[in-house]
Amino acid sequence: MNIKEVTSKHEMWNFVRFPRKLYKECPYFVPSLERNEIKIMTKHPALSFCDAKYWLAYRDGEIVGRIGGVVNRKCNELKDQKRVRFGWFDVIDDLEVARALLNTVEQWGREQGMTEISGPSRFSNMEKQAMLVDGFEYMSSIVADYNYAYYPEFVEALGFAKEVDYVQYKVPVGEVPERIIKLADMVTKKYHVHLRHFDNKRALKKSGLEFFEALNLSYANIYNFIPLTKEEICWAVDENFQVANIQLSSMLEDETGRLVGFAFCLPSLSAAYRKANGSLFPFGWYHILKALRDNKYVDMFLTGVVPEYHNSGIHAIYHQQLHEAFLAKGYTFAFTSQQLEHNPASFIWPRYGAELIARRRCYKKVINHE
Repeated sequence: MNIKEVTSKHEMWNFVRFPRKLYKECPYFVPSLERNEIKIMTKHPALSFCDAKYWLAYRDGEIVGRIGGVVNRKCNELKDQKRVRFGWFDVIDDLEVARALLNTVEQWGREQGMTEISGPSRFSNMEKQAMLVDGFEYMSSIVADYNYAYYPEFVEALGFAKEVDYVQYKVPVGEVPERIIKLADMVTKKYHVHLRHFDNKRALKKSGLEFFEALNLSYANIYNFIPLTKEEICWAVDENFQVANIQLSSMLEDETGRLVGFAFCLPSLSAAYRKANGSLFPFGWYHILKALRDNKYVDMFLTGVVPEYHNSGIHAIYHQQLHEAFLAKGYTFAFTSQQLEHNPASFIWPRYGAELIARRRCYKKVINHE
């Protein structure tokens, strides 16, 4: 077996295509758009403060695994850590291949003076992170990784321990609960907060900068999060608001016009991405466009309120608006984003009759320098 650093364009393509081969027979795996993956890996603005390397594992000339390593210098400084992250981790059912890949990232981190290795994660928690440990019978969303059940068995056998868990719910779209309507009305009057109106998608995109500035405040204390830079915000606006839907996006403002709450949802693109099979061409674009227009499922990607409105209940305002939009569009189920298991924001979903469908875990391990 040979572990080789990715240094050429050909190797980079092999790196992003390996999961498609590994999960060829798996009906729950959702492939990324490969060109977009390469763009993220090589041009993401976080690379201005992150060091990243990628490796492939070969056996008898055949690729049997991949992994990436990231040292986020900004996060390490802000959180007083010396941590290397592993991500993009995919491997055949062979513990020794997994060991070799993770040891490679650990050794690179050791050379950089790091004292911990954690993951799976990438540049920040705005990218895919965490490993599926429960819910292998459900298709993943386009912003979360799927993995086989032997993955967590491998990392735990290699000395990694749980750091945090994320949970994800499947929520039936029934009638809007009366308590939500009453709460939304009450907090609107109490806090003088209201929905911002948008005439078109161009107007919505103009609020993208405010959206992610509010997100910076709302997510400040979330695991692995560090404030997005201006360059990262511009990147996030371009990546997300190109396909935004006015009815499925919500922004709350106070009486001064300041953005204090937000929500961003999209029709589920999981099945469309499976049909696209890693590429927009020749027909991937058609499947995605069709899913945006005609769908039974919706993904709730980004939601939050700024800190001074935590525990105020103003989230009920965008919950009501989005719930009514889901009904109007004929959605039968909504899928939440990954939320930390102890985050109070996740406690509301069982009240809607939601089903817990996935649990994902981030691991950590001390790096031995002896």
